[in-house]
Amino acid sequence: MEPARHVTSDWYDTLFRIGMWWRIAYGSLRVVLGCVLLRWVGMQFSDVFYQLMRHEIDDGDGRFIQNLNAFLIHHSYTVTYFLAVHFMFWGVIDIVLSVSLLRDKLWAFSVSVYLISVFIAYELYRVAHTHSLILATVIAVDCVLVWIIRVEERRRLNRL
Repeated sequence: MEPARHVTSDWYDTLFRIGMWWRIAYGSLRVVLGCVLLRWVGMQFSDVFYQLMRHEIDDGDGRFIQNLNAFLIHHSYTVTYFLAVHFMFWGVIDIVLSVSLLRDKLWAFSVSVYLISVFIAYELYRVAHTHSLILATVIAVDCVLVWIIRVEERRRLNRL
């Protein structure tokens, strides 16, 4: 029986490490995106949106752009600043917590589970309104990460 338990333990450890490195990469991507958005601080949000999405949203006759402009023109440049800070803040949080988890800092397990769970609640609210399959996939990945972190936390506590 003991060898099977050891194999399962190795499998969980590998899955945990992959999950944490995924969060580090995702957090780094958020920080980079925040820095890119900071480049556009001072521009209206509608201008930033057009710069990023112009190839994706052109419907040929420009009506979509005109309708969207009526909505976006009311948002000031502070939205861009908020988004940049938001991405950078949560990216740094993801990186710090994931590195702390990899270093076996017990406090990071509970904090990570709590923050991811709060974010899952928000994502569930958003998916109820958008019915986005991509967001539903993100929710599933986050739920798996919470499960992995909880299993690893129990394993660490049992070793103490």
